[in-house]
Amino acid sequence: MAEGEGPIPIISASDLEKYGYCPMSWWLSIGLSNEKEEDKKVLATGQEKHNSLSQDLTSILEGESMAKESETIVLWFAIAATLISLVGLSLVFKADLNIGLIMGVIALIWILAACYFLYLAETISHKKTIMVYQRIILIFAIVGAIIGVNSLTILEQYFSPEMAEIMLAISLTWLVAASYFLYRSLKHFHDAMKKRQLRKVKEKISYVDTEDKKPKLFISKKLGLSGRPDYVLVIDEGHIPVEVKTGRTPRGPLFSHILQTAAYCILIDEKYGEAPPYGILRYDKAEHEIEYDESLKDLVITKLKEMRNILITKEVHRNHNKPGKCKNCSRRSICQERLD
Repeated sequence: MAEGEGPIPIISASDLEKYGYCPMSWWLSIGLSNEKEEDKKVLATGQEKHNSLSQDLTSILEGESMAKESETIVLWFAIAATLISLVGLSLVFKADLNIGLIMGVIALIWILAACYFLYLAETISHKKTIMVYQRIILIFAIVGAIIGVNSLTILEQYFSPEMAEIMLAISLTWLVAASYFLYRSLKHFHDAMKKRQLRKVKEKISYVDTEDKKPKLFISKKLGLSGRPDYVLVIDEGHIPVEVKTGRTPRGPLFSHILQTAAYCILIDEKYGEAPPYGILRYDKAEHEIEYDESLKDLVITKLKEMRNILITKEVHRNHNKPGKCKNCSRRSICQERLD
């Protein structure tokens, strides 16, 4: 459909990448059902690797979210247990037990726990995890100090020693629960950190393209462009799209991959109202920051216009004279312009 005659046809960033690789390859990809089985297997292998990446990134988000929730639960359980212990211990005083000794033991436990988290914080390198451990250290140290310096006997005239024992039992149960959620929090953080190291992702993840549950599609109705980057990072409060290529690592970023990454930058710009300074193009053994500027945006727009013109005229040809490029093309078997 020509411009001015109706809505602009939407072209995906992945189709733009195919067009950048070779217009003929893109054109033939529209009829993928005609491909040979070995070509389909190559495409399926790439999809499996993409799914593995998205699952790992999703597990990072879920793990960090669950760890944060568990950390909050730990805090409230610990505070509640401490308050119940203080009341219960004040009642035990009525039964002529050494309240100072009991409170001292509890304080020592909290201080030792703070020391343990101090050790953990010193043995890890993940900045966000260190900050979490530091908060836990502070909480444990403060509670330990409060228990150690206070031996108030509030409300002791209102309850019996039997009630004091019940309250201490409740307190112990709450402390056990706090320990469980603390363990769960650490486990989730540890698992998420391992996945981050595996995928070499340090920054905050705000978006992941998953196969099972497709996230919201980024769309520019103005340019007729759509796409889902593999994931989006938040770096210095800006959203940076990341495109991951699972095949061989080229000497430098390929033109078609640069086009696709630039397309995601355009979509991020329109979505959040702020242009990312760059997009990240990641290969197995290399990573490139693709600088995003007006000239790169204009290049994407030009290629989109070329693609729409082909959709109207149905005239398309190979754009290169590289036998090696044809050899690695998954549409080679059905291409009439392939180089032998």
